[in-house]
Amino acid sequence: MVTPLTSIELARAEAAIPRPKGKRPPLTPGRIVYLTVHYPRDFFKNGPAWHWQLAKGRRELAAAINQLTPPRAPAGEPIALHYLTGKRYVPLTTVALLSAQAHFGRPVQPMLYDDGSLDTEAVATVRRFFPLTRVFFKDELDAALDRVLPESRFPFLRKIRLGYIHLRKLTDIGVASPSWNVVSDSDVFFFQRPDALLDAIASRRACHMQDCATSYGTPPEFLGELAGTPLHPRINVGLCHLDSSSIDWDFVEHCTQAILAHHGFSYYFEQALTAVLLARAGAQPLDVADYLVYPRPQQARTPTQIALHYVDRSTLSLYQHGWRQVLAACEQHPAGT
Repeated sequence: MVTPLTSIELARAEAAIPRPKGKRPPLTPGRIVYLTVHYPRDFFKNGPAWHWQLAKGRRELAAAINQLTPPRAPAGEPIALHYLTGKRYVPLTTVALLSAQAHFGRPVQPMLYDDGSLDTEAVATVRRFFPLTRVFFKDELDAALDRVLPESRFPFLRKIRLGYIHLRKLTDIGVASPSWNVVSDSDVFFFQRPDALLDAIASRRACHMQDCATSYGTPPEFLGELAGTPLHPRINVGLCHLDSSSIDWDFVEHCTQAILAHHGFSYYFEQALTAVLLARAGAQPLDVADYLVYPRPQQARTPTQIALHYVDRSTLSLYQHGWRQVLAACEQHPAGT
C-alpha cells in the first residue's frame, strides 16, 4: 500500500525540484558563492590540461566520424538499442552503436530520443551508418508524455524532467517505446560479444551493469523500502534491460515525491528511480569483470572486458583511446568487403 505524502512533505519535495534548463537562476548569495568558489574548484580539480585534452578528443571524434566509411553490417534480425541523445552527443552515440554492431553478431537499430537539440543534420550522421534509425523528436515525445503522463496526474515527473535531462531516459523512452528495451548511455562501448546481455534480451530478463560504488544519492535502505525488496547495492543504468510496458507510473510518481521530500535531489536521481524498478523486476547484475564501469587508464588502453562505461574522470580515456579503438576496428570491415 502506497501511503500518500502529507502536504508538508509535498511542499518540501516540490522545493527540491531543479530549475528547467535554459532559465538562468537569480543571482542570489548562494549562486554567487557557487560561481566564485565551487565552479572554479570543480573546474581546476581535473586541471586545464584535462579539459583541453577532452575538448580536443571531441573535435577529433567528430571529424573522424565524418570521414569514416560505414562498415559492413552483419546479417540477421536487428536488435533495437535505445539512446537519449542530442546534437552534441551524436558522434559519441554513433561510435557506441558501431561498437555494439561489431560484436552483437546482428545489425542494430538505433532508437534515438531527442534531448531537445537534435536536428536533421545530426540525424543524417547516424543514418549514414544505420539506415533503420528511428528518431523520436521533441513534438512526438511531448505528445506521448501528455497521453501517458499528463501533468494533472504526474506533476512531479513532468516538472522534474524539464530541469533534469537524465530523467528522460526513464520517462521519454518508457512512454514512447513501451516494450522490453535495451537502454544505453552513449559512453558505453563494446569490445567483445556480450553473451550475457544477448541471453537476457532473448529470454526477456531484466539486467543491469554494476557501478564502481553505491551511487543513488539516496540511502539504498530507503529505496529498498519503496521497492518492497532490497536493492542491489551498486546498480548502474548506463546499460540496462527493462520492460517499460510494465512500469507502474503512479508508483514512480510516488517514489519521485518520496525521494525528493525525504532526501532531496541529486545527480543520481534517475539511477535511483530506475534501480527501484529494476529491483522490483528481479533484475540480474551483469558480471562486473566483463561489464566494467569506470575503467582505469591501463584498462582503457588495452580493453579486455566485454563493455566499458567511461564515467567521471575515465571520460578522458574514452576520448583518448575508446573511440579510436572502435573506429580502427570498423575500418578493417568497410561496406562491401
